[in-house]
Amino acid sequence: MKRVIGKINPEDRQVTIWGAGFSGLTLGHYLKNQGYKVTILERSNKVGGKIQTKKTSGGLIEKGAHALYLNSDGLELLKELKLEPIAANKKIKRLLMINGKPRRPFQAALLSKIAFNAYKKPPLISDGLTVAEFFKPLMGIDNVQNYMSPILSGIYAAPSERLHFRTVFHQVGTKAQFDSYWDFIRMMLKDGKAQPKLEVTGSVTFEGGMQTLINGLAETLKGDIKLNYKEPFKMKGNTIICTDALSASDLIKDARPDISSELARIRYQELTSVTLFMKREIKSLQKSFGVLIPLDSGYNSIGIINNKAVFPTNNENILSYTLIARKKLSNEDILADLNRLSDGFVLDDIDHIDNTHWDKALPIYDLQLYLSVKKLHQLSQKEENLAIFGNYVAGISLREMISAAKSFAAEPQKYS
Repeated sequence: MKRVIGKINPEDRQVTIWGAGFSGLTLGHYLKNQGYKVTILERSNKVGGKIQTKKTSGGLIEKGAHALYLNSDGLELLKELKLEPIAANKKIKRLLMINGKPRRPFQAALLSKIAFNAYKKPPLISDGLTVAEFFKPLMGIDNVQNYMSPILSGIYAAPSERLHFRTVFHQVGTKAQFDSYWDFIRMMLKDGKAQPKLEVTGSVTFEGGMQTLINGLAETLKGDIKLNYKEPFKMKGNTIICTDALSASDLIKDARPDISSELARIRYQELTSVTLFMKREIKSLQKSFGVLIPLDSGYNSIGIINNKAVFPTNNENILSYTLIARKKLSNEDILADLNRLSDGFVLDDIDHIDNTHWDKALPIYDLQLYLSVKKLHQLSQKEENLAIFGNYVAGISLREMISAAKSFAAEPQKYS
């Protein structure tokens, strides 16, 4: 499916964008580059949405996304903005909680099982197929829960049994069946090889954190953004809604009740991000990106990021860790998770705690989202001056939104 819902009229060179989060700023930037006169309306007093970097006397705290995972469009955007990326440390381990201990995720027994079952025929790819159902014959249900689910939860904040297969693996397109798992693996490898070679690869941040990217985008739209905008929603000429699905539903409930109703069906996962400045190191996470944690493992968190190891230049003088959880975390919850990793932590071992909770953090990439987005594309066929854009339709990652925004701005009529 297209990565933007609806379309705009390219003969009308004025565009109003509702929302100055990452999607609104990115789309505004690309439309302005194409010669459109862009106005971005934002209800709050700041740009960037959930992407916010807090500067403290101890160090930087990322409230939302910690990094941008680059593709060619992302790197091109950074060059346009004249931003120098700081690449993540590639010499560190990626760990998964296995049998209560952080370990490297690809164990010999798992790899052997995958190799043995690679020539099995996968399930039929129906609209209702989940990621867990697709991979169960290849890996076994225990391995899906203990390996695949925590890895995907690190991206989607949802376990594999809830994730919709076609949406997560959009490369499959409309294909209904693979002859074997090996055919699927070859397709994914071929897709990866088709991507252009980049001089900077992987996850990057910036001096000053992810706020630097937001500020760079906002600078290109200087004078075009209206903060603290409290006027009611109006459809006037080309209108693009760049908020979360539930806020978008509320905005257009009077103007487009059918579209509003479908947007309201999309579900969101609450999340908490807790950044700690520590007096002593979590030894089990030394020289690692951090650890991904299976659900129902006894931990309150689904993942812990070792910020100093990942981006040492932005965390030179501090031991910084970020805990991600699918619920609110108390100080007692935080200490409990620390002591499961290494015994003996007390509150005095923590110099600073920054605790941020969102009721609507990320869209859940489940069957309901797939069906709602499909229906929204159908409902928008008759629209000439309305588009809807966000991480519930463009893809959950920042790089997917960058690519979608660039493509839409260049040829908006293709999205009819």
